[in-house]
Amino acid sequence: MKAFDYCNPVFVKFGAGVRKQIGPTLRDSYQNVLLVCSQGPFHENGLYRFVKENLEENDIRVYEMHDVESNPKLFRIREGVEVCKENRIDCILALGSGSAIDCAKAISAASAMEVDPYDLYWGKRVKVTKTIDTVMVPTFAATGSEMNRSSVAVNEKTKEKYFFDANYAKYVFMDPEVTLTVPIKLTIWGVMDILSHTFEYYFNGDRDSEFQTNLSEAVILSVMRNTERLTANPQDINARGEIMWAAAMTWGTGLTWIGRGEADMACHGIEESFSAYFDTHHGACLGVLTPRWMEAVAPKRPDLFARFARNIMKVSEADDRKAAVEGVRKYKGWLKMIGAPNTYFDLAPLAFSDEELKRVAATACRVYHGGVGRMTRFQENEIVEMLKSGRDPY
Repeated sequence: MKAFDYCNPVFVKFGAGVRKQIGPTLRDSYQNVLLVCSQGPFHENGLYRFVKENLEENDIRVYEMHDVESNPKLFRIREGVEVCKENRIDCILALGSGSAIDCAKAISAASAMEVDPYDLYWGKRVKVTKTIDTVMVPTFAATGSEMNRSSVAVNEKTKEKYFFDANYAKYVFMDPEVTLTVPIKLTIWGVMDILSHTFEYYFNGDRDSEFQTNLSEAVILSVMRNTERLTANPQDINARGEIMWAAAMTWGTGLTWIGRGEADMACHGIEESFSAYFDTHHGACLGVLTPRWMEAVAPKRPDLFARFARNIMKVSEADDRKAAVEGVRKYKGWLKMIGAPNTYFDLAPLAFSDEELKRVAATACRVYHGGVGRMTRFQENEIVEMLKSGRDPY
């Protein structure tokens, strides 16, 4: 295991019904809260109103920012910064998916330091020295960004997506009940993100961190089993809680990757440029890209993929190379069984033309300094071919 520093100071309240504790928990610390909400059914199902009233009943003034779109845009973050400046906001509460969470982190840092959000993600890449406190109420299990510092956004003018490190949230309220209204399709799309982030370190080539590798396998197996449970019964609250906590354990807290070295971010590197251009769902696109990346890389690192095949996909083949190929084949079969997205046309009714895919590949290479990937470094022409394969079912 490699040397590392680790600290995650987030106070987590987990369990069915913990949303009722939001106002009472915050009332003694904050007066003016900016409530940042993702697009979604939160007004129709009453969750938004409940959170707002729960805050107000505890003498907290609420300022509102509605319908933050998937792949949050730079202009939206700037809007939030203006609200903070005009109203002495002392806490930002994100309600929803990663879009609201990422947006809240950026508003927090840009407002406290009085900088343009552009210079956090791009531009000067300003180092974050202070922030307004943030509180996260995730309604969707995916990246687990409620537990970490990373924030991702899209520059709507250049269609580039990039990240910066903000600060940790003060509180995270993980209530599996709030995910019950998430359609099973979107739940599966979120699972694609959880698995992708787990794979980035599980398949990074490190062979000296046995505990972390075993922990990754535990996350993968738990997520797969509980996804199967949810496809059978989308109202299974325990399965939803298991998946929500698994998301926090992998990319959110980093517990699966500390001591393992650098991640292989090939799929995320390509996807970020893809969804920035097409404005598609992040997790869904990862569901399309990941098995195609596996097919390309498994023959080059059969030792790593053979372990996945045997420990995760229960392949009995003794030859590593054959086991690796069989493991990927069985994983693709599992994806089909749960109804994961198979092609880009499962994401949106768009053209996905050759020229558009070439632009996506060129952007990914420009943003990530010439190519993407660690175990296998994919150049622009190779990325284009991988992207093209996403138009046809596997």
